[in-house]
Amino acid sequence: MDAQSTCPPLSAPARDPAKLLFTPQQEGELGEIIRQQQESEFLVIEDEQVTAYLKRIGDRVAQHVPDTGLHYQFLLYDQPEIQAFSMPGGRVYVSRKMVSFLRNEDELAGLLGHELGHLAARQQALDLSRYFREVLGLKALSGDEDLFGLYNQFVESVRLKKRRSQPSGEEDKGQKTADQLGVQSVARSGFAPQAFPDLLDRILQTKGKTGNWFTDLFGATRADSKRLREALKDIATLPASCIEAKETTRSEDFQKWQAAVLHYRGIGHGERLSGVVSRKQLNNPLRGDIENFRFSPDGKYLLAQDEGGIYVLSRDPLKFIFRIDAADAQPAQFSPDSHQVAFFSSGLRVETWDLERQEQTSVSDVAALRGCRQTELSPDAKFLACFDNSLDLTLYDVGSGEVIFKKDKFYDFDSGLSGYGGFFKFIYFLLHQDLVTLRFSPDGRYFAASSRTKEDVVIDLTIQKKINVPGAIHTAMGYSFTFVGPDRIVGVDTFSPQKSPLVEFPSGKVIDRMPLGDGSLVAATNPKYIFIRPLQERPVGAYDLEQKKLAYSNRMSATDVWGDVFISERLNGEVGLYKVTESKAYTTLQLPLGRLGILRTFTASPDLKWLAMSSRTRGGVWNLDTNTRVFHIRAFQNAFYNANGNFFMDFPEFEKAQREMGVLSPVTQQTKGREIDKDDDLTFFGDVYLRTKHNDKNRNVRRNFELESLDMATGKLLWSRNFSKQGPWVSGSVSSGKVILVWNAKADGLRDELAHDARLQERWSKENPAETDSFMEVLNARDGTVAGGAVVRTGKYSFHPEYQMAVGDWLVVTDNLNRVLLYSVSTGEQKAKWFGYRPQISRNGDRLCLSNGRGHLVVYDLHTLKAISNFSFTSRISANLFSEDGRRLFVLTNDQTAFILDAADGSSTAASSRN
Repeated sequence: MDAQSTCPPLSAPARDPAKLLFTPQQEGELGEIIRQQQESEFLVIEDEQVTAYLKRIGDRVAQHVPDTGLHYQFLLYDQPEIQAFSMPGGRVYVSRKMVSFLRNEDELAGLLGHELGHLAARQQALDLSRYFREVLGLKALSGDEDLFGLYNQFVESVRLKKRRSQPSGEEDKGQKTADQLGVQSVARSGFAPQAFPDLLDRILQTKGKTGNWFTDLFGATRADSKRLREALKDIATLPASCIEAKETTRSEDFQKWQAAVLHYRGIGHGERLSGVVSRKQLNNPLRGDIENFRFSPDGKYLLAQDEGGIYVLSRDPLKFIFRIDAADAQPAQFSPDSHQVAFFSSGLRVETWDLERQEQTSVSDVAALRGCRQTELSPDAKFLACFDNSLDLTLYDVGSGEVIFKKDKFYDFDSGLSGYGGFFKFIYFLLHQDLVTLRFSPDGRYFAASSRTKEDVVIDLTIQKKINVPGAIHTAMGYSFTFVGPDRIVGVDTFSPQKSPLVEFPSGKVIDRMPLGDGSLVAATNPKYIFIRPLQERPVGAYDLEQKKLAYSNRMSATDVWGDVFISERLNGEVGLYKVTESKAYTTLQLPLGRLGILRTFTASPDLKWLAMSSRTRGGVWNLDTNTRVFHIRAFQNAFYNANGNFFMDFPEFEKAQREMGVLSPVTQQTKGREIDKDDDLTFFGDVYLRTKHNDKNRNVRRNFELESLDMATGKLLWSRNFSKQGPWVSGSVSSGKVILVWNAKADGLRDELAHDARLQERWSKENPAETDSFMEVLNARDGTVAGGAVVRTGKYSFHPEYQMAVGDWLVVTDNLNRVLLYSVSTGEQKAKWFGYRPQISRNGDRLCLSNGRGHLVVYDLHTLKAISNFSFTSRISANLFSEDGRRLFVLTNDQTAFILDAADGSSTAASSRN
């Protein structure tokens, strides 16, 4: 440590002050603005139990970076990518996936040192300075500049002016500078600097290759290899006086932290609520749709999987055992010995759960650097196959993370016959998520994959090597195929589907031939059956391989067969067991409360006494005062509560039932309805519905049509508008009493529309919009009179409006940049911009509520345009809306807890810090 006293402090590379617009304080403020915009895209974990270690290591390294005046923060976020990045102002983000990828504490320090190097060199601030100059024409900033306004002006104008590309080699130079500063600060902090090149080598996949003078001479050295070489050189030239004596290795601390991050299952923050008027768990809650059923191989257990998790059941008797919360899980399965459940998430987090102990037995994070377009997990959870967007196929050992097989360009656009074949494969690639077929044998011994482009592969997992198989197996694997038992395979013969083969595996002996369609094939637990998805007008059909005929079809995609028993979900949300030869369930079970998936629609009465909501297949109405469900009904796609105390609901076509409008009285529990002609183009808007009469065959062109408004209760025509030329799209919210006509600025019908209203014509002429802008015309839904409108300037599509709603004098527009834009309907003036999404405005127009991040809500007073409340929940928010007077806020979380809150009683300080 004595040598350390002679080590000079680090200094950042010299920079031209004229190129930097921002002071450190302004950079910090700008970083906070960008944070508000970006953090809704991913989950930032604020739990000290999993972030304290990261902050400790980061703070230790930060002590040795050059002083910049920035305040450094180290944050953990949940995204399925191996990534770390830094943000202007001093924030360093590390993904959970990256934490799993790291091997030790020294690699973590090296990673953080590199990101701190970017910040210490002020690289983000320099880049933003260049962008602001080029797009906004700025030459300098004053100390009291409105950075929020400037940043929004920048994102709205980024396409208006041509930006110069970064000078050649500038990005590589920036990485090199960050690497150098990182290595120096890591060494001074007492960590092993060599760990950073080791990490870099794995991330860049350079395999230790650094190139040399000879490969440099002929241009054969990859840029990544040069970067690795420079990093190693930086370490070799470190002065001995600047290498702090290595502290005792704390591998145990790192491993504990890594495990804590891997096992973390929370939403990222604690509950912060005030002004809670009531909190109730809904009785008889809405059931999520079952997306996956599976029997265990021995038939003892069943699993039923919805959007929020996995139910484990016994078959005989049919009984609930326990549930695994796993909102992001792909289809789960049983291990070959029927002792475990195995599944993985879209982020390739693989879990196994012991059925007897009802607890997690393993969790692993597979490090696929490029992510996966398609994935498949072996039944024993030992191997995971990944087909990525680079069209490469990789097979991973889950436990070690090692690659045991890789085939580059497994899907080949070049057909080898003509350019047309490659073109059609490219179109197929764009239109289909599932390009290839990936299958494991049920005993976990074999992996087989087909590219559907004359490329296939079979791996014997016991020796972890590719094996050759006979032609009959190649034929069966040509398109869609599946294992039926450990030693048979069945697949669609693309040239002769009526003679598709059932083949012994791996010998290739053809056992039988049968007619199969072009659907996706998946084996049932009973290998006598396969599932074909879709099958004509049904989502799934079970095909009997012995009888060579359809055994049954199902109205829901989820089903499975064991022995002569199959399982399916019933219309009322129960699961039922059936004999394959019978249509009536011989036993049923109502599953316990799960978590809500995405709601199709929801609404509530103005006094927040009655709630109506619908999922994909079923809906309900609840009395929130008594916490009782008064209706359990099929799914509806729109709902409105009128002044007479009735719900008007739009029930879509379902099986044999036609689309109809239903009227439900929650007080008397009486219902009535009327059918809607399937050719009627209707949209529900509160107490009116809009009918579009198309005069052209192509309904999507929005040209030459008539728009009619009819009273919801009586069906009486209220008003109509004819659009003989290019017309608008219709938007708005159900209960606002306003209809919004969304016009493209270059629509030829807009000129005729403006000619009918002098105010709008004057506004349009004054604004002088560009062709890429939009005009939002707001009508009163009951009489069709024009309330006003606003021009939404997109800056040559620098952003895209996504959703619009109007209440009173307010027009609210959301865009693809996670922003909410507020306009005055009467004047067309833009009044405010906030970061957030899913806005809800009170019916009296006094308050606005925005989501910004999972489980976070912010309430704004629309008179002052200031945040007045902030609420944080420990579950995701499924629905929220105001009471009629805007004083109370109803919130439903996905664990089906209903809150009523005092809308102005949240912490305004906390609210301001987030928006």
